Amino acid sequence: MIDFKREIQKYKPIMEVDDIENSINSDETKDMMDILKQLLEQRKAVNNG
Repeated sequence: MIDFKREIQKYKPIMEVDDIENSINSDETKDMMDILKQLLEQRKAVNNG
C-alpha cells in the first residue's frame, strides 16, 4: 500500500518550476504591471474627460 505522507516528504519540485516562479514574481513584471495600470488610467481619463 502507498504511504502518501512518506511520498509527499520525498517530493522535490524540479528547477524549472522554481525558475518560472522567480520570473513571474520578479520586479520587472511588477514594474510592467504598474506601467500598464498607469496607461489604462490615463486612457480612461482621456475618454471620460
